[in-house]
Amino acid sequence: MMKGIHHTGLSVLDLEKAIAYWTGCFGFEVAARFDVEDIPETRALMQAENPAAKVAFLTGPTGHVELFQFDANAGVPAQSHTVHDAGIRHACLQAIEVDPLFDRCAENGTRWHARPSGLGTGALYAYVRDPEGNIIELEGVPWGPADQTLPWYAHTAIVTPDIDRLTAFYEFLTGTKVHNRGAFGPHRSFDRVAGLEGIVFKGAWIRLDNATLEFWEYDVPRTTPAPRKDATGPGWNHICFEVGNADETYDCLAAAGIPLHAPPVSNAFGTLFYGRDPDGNIFECLEVSARFRALSVDRLAGREFITRLDDAIEAHYKPAR
Repeated sequence: MMKGIHHTGLSVLDLEKAIAYWTGCFGFEVAARFDVEDIPETRALMQAENPAAKVAFLTGPTGHVELFQFDANAGVPAQSHTVHDAGIRHACLQAIEVDPLFDRCAENGTRWHARPSGLGTGALYAYVRDPEGNIIELEGVPWGPADQTLPWYAHTAIVTPDIDRLTAFYEFLTGTKVHNRGAFGPHRSFDRVAGLEGIVFKGAWIRLDNATLEFWEYDVPRTTPAPRKDATGPGWNHICFEVGNADETYDCLAAAGIPLHAPPVSNAFGTLFYGRDPDGNIFECLEVSARFRALSVDRLAGREFITRLDDAIEAHYKPAR
């Protein structure tokens, strides 16, 4: 059983600065810190020559972020992508008032090309970059629950050269159908948010219990296939789905012919394994251990909160699509 998006992984070059950024800008809290050893088991698990890393697990109201500082990236320059580049491209944080959130990010080393602006949906949007150039979407949803004072994780976005193929894969993986699709552009309002000119693109969304998977395929400029992602490379590097039973999930996916790195392994955090989607992006399936049950999707902001928020968003978006 797929419970939801447990976390999105981000490979950073300076762990302490990344922790300060996520706690200072978004109010996420450090829930755990640990080291990954360079041993045969973890090399197989991550398909990496040297997976040694320092890790911080940060938690927010509706989802988590896992920050890795891999030894293999010592001296590697930060990467910079445009919003139409293929891969796991951004995570989205929502807040009722986005301008104060944007300003707080700016005070903490964020770069941007435009302040939050509208797309005719009633929400405000901005793509910003953390101090290492990783893209984060800030979205202001004034109809959000008034009692939610901290920003909350809303979705992780994957940009793909073949949106139909990729959404079909994640429908199978999650057991949930795409609930909305759309085609957009050209329009200057989209250009302003994306920081590109004359963009034309398609989108699709899969809503899970705690958050949403978002998919984009850009026609102008064209999204082209990306090189196979290394698990240790800087940037957004994997999406983790919480499952009820990791061993059963592994057997089911293996039987379906889905490329998987290695059989499940267990540690203090839980039982987990990694695999690849048709674009080569890395996904993780995690069965959370009893010790870390407090970090389970089950313990995040209640489903009622997510349902109320999603229904309100859908009501506002639908007229614009």
